[in-house]
Amino acid sequence: MQASSMKEFSQSLFVGGDGQLFLPVAVIYGPNAGGKSNLIEALGYVRSAVARPIIALMSGRKALQEPMPRIPRCSPFLFDQVHAEMPSEFEVYYRVGGFEYRYRLGVNASKISSEGLWRRKVGASRAAMLFERSEDKIDLGSSLRRAGISVNFNSAIPYLSFLYMNTDLESIHEAASWFLDCVYLNYSSFYLEHVLEETLDEKDSSEITGFLNAIDVRVKGFRVEEEDGGRRHRVYVKHVVGGSEYELRLSEESAGTQKLMGLASVLLNALEGGGTVLVDELDAKLHPKLLRYVILLFKDPKVNKGGAQLIFTSQDVSTMRNDVFRRDEIWFAARDEDEASQLWSLSDLHEPNGNPVSKNAAFDRQYLSGRYGADPYLTRIEEWE
Repeated sequence: MQASSMKEFSQSLFVGGDGQLFLPVAVIYGPNAGGKSNLIEALGYVRSAVARPIIALMSGRKALQEPMPRIPRCSPFLFDQVHAEMPSEFEVYYRVGGFEYRYRLGVNASKISSEGLWRRKVGASRAAMLFERSEDKIDLGSSLRRAGISVNFNSAIPYLSFLYMNTDLESIHEAASWFLDCVYLNYSSFYLEHVLEETLDEKDSSEITGFLNAIDVRVKGFRVEEEDGGRRHRVYVKHVVGGSEYELRLSEESAGTQKLMGLASVLLNALEGGGTVLVDELDAKLHPKLLRYVILLFKDPKVNKGGAQLIFTSQDVSTMRNDVFRRDEIWFAARDEDEASQLWSLSDLHEPNGNPVSKNAAFDRQYLSGRYGADPYLTRIEEWE
């Protein structure tokens, strides 16, 4: 999400305290099974690993004496004899306030093998180590040692999560807040309706309804019914037809309306608070004009005042245009001969004459013609006949 020196859409960029420029949007294209979803899922995995124990505590599970959730199982790369036995390693750089944080997590199946957190003041050249972990052994940096932080903790969860739940240190709360403000949406999930019914809040009805009406989805609002002492929710969507009001259970709405209701809630919260939104298959069940509308919300500095960022995968090339994206906002993912995925940006590519791809090029046509790689090219199709 770090911007290149390219000049298009410069008004949509975010400026860091050290003058670095950052992108509001990134899209990943590529063939089916090319690795697009794995990239989003990897980011979502790290987010979930840190956030789930914190959210569980905030929801009162600990008070109910329910076990603290372990991190999700992590599937390694299985197409060689080496990586299948090695931990999967994730590393994220992000900025909160006046600091840049680096968080590293290593996982072997469902066990944390390593972890570390560093931070650097924006504009400074050196980063300070806050902690490093090897399995259940912790090495504290000087600031945490001075604060007398405990190294006795539940090793089934990230140490960053433990510190957030048990200390009031500003550096820790800043570091963990990025994960708590990050949202991962997977619209291929079969339990989407259940997730929506658990997350939609009736107090947001007017804002969500306003968003839906703006894109010509005609609903009047929605209400939430609680059952089993508030442990289950049912959402009913209101419609006015011929002067009379009707209600449909959320499950009776079209898949597109369900998606838009969930998406509206997430987008409005992110644009207001400046969070990061990760979406697999954002284009699924969305009209191309609606997809373009969502993208341009994040690129409009009058709307996106909080510095929210949207990272998503798509197969819809109708928005792969130079009036929608900068070249460094367009990415491609595809497998190599060893079945590992490679990732590259349109801004990395060059024409045969050595010049970068022009900002005025027809990105969609050139992509479909195979000039950028990662195109869904079908070979030996005659053998299927």
